[in-house]
Amino acid sequence: MTTLSLLARDGARELLRSLCVSEARFKDLNEVVPNTRTLTRRLKELRAKGLVRKVGNQYVATVDGFDIALGLAELEAEAKKRPINQPELAKLRHGWMRVSMRRLAELFLAEFRDELISLVVYGSAATGSFETGVSDLDLFYVLADGTREVWQRESRVFRAFRSTWEYVSCDRYFKAQGSYGYPEVTAAWLSETNSKVFQPIYLDMLRQRVVLLDRREFFEGVMRKLEVALRNLGTVRIEHADGTYGWVLKPDLAPGELVEVDLV
Repeated sequence: MTTLSLLARDGARELLRSLCVSEARFKDLNEVVPNTRTLTRRLKELRAKGLVRKVGNQYVATVDGFDIALGLAELEAEAKKRPINQPELAKLRHGWMRVSMRRLAELFLAEFRDELISLVVYGSAATGSFETGVSDLDLFYVLADGTREVWQRESRVFRAFRSTWEYVSCDRYFKAQGSYGYPEVTAAWLSETNSKVFQPIYLDMLRQRVVLLDRREFFEGVMRKLEVALRNLGTVRIEHADGTYGWVLKPDLAPGELVEVDLV
């Protein structure tokens, strides 16, 4: 029996999803699969495939089990045709990141609705250099002018995110591998008007970014204007041997000259 055929059987997928968020005893899992005979059979099959293991009187998902559950969650989310930019999301290298960032984007969209103009993942997650236990997840978003109570609403989004299956299962996935848990997510935002003014943070997004949502291609338009402005200035990106980099905005800058990056 293949893993996929096993997960198509009654209760198998539900058991695996449940064990990705919490270890459980047999009697607890009986609430997930009420038929005791079916539950016994499914647990035996999941253990045989290496997706679940038993520690004392508790059943827990293995790292392979997490991988399979997250992969299924990703396939299910893709089938629902939600308004997240799937080709962009696919740029994220890690499955856990794609699954959880999709859920976070959906929560931002549910909270801010039409006020949310653009939502972008940048930094190491976008470049593919993300290091578990070291890197943060960097998020940038643009809101319509006049959006109110942004900080309170953002906090509400992240509180909801930390209670989702995607976050909790990914958090346990990292801990199962000896890491401290789900990475820190750092978020920054600007109003639509202010986002049209050059921000140094844009330089980190210029070459590699993952644009999960972008109404009217607003943010991509800002990036195109930035590329033109930097080209006109003769801007040079300097890369160092250790992987760090810097920018010389105007190589022929005269003493006392003010550099302006025009994005209008």
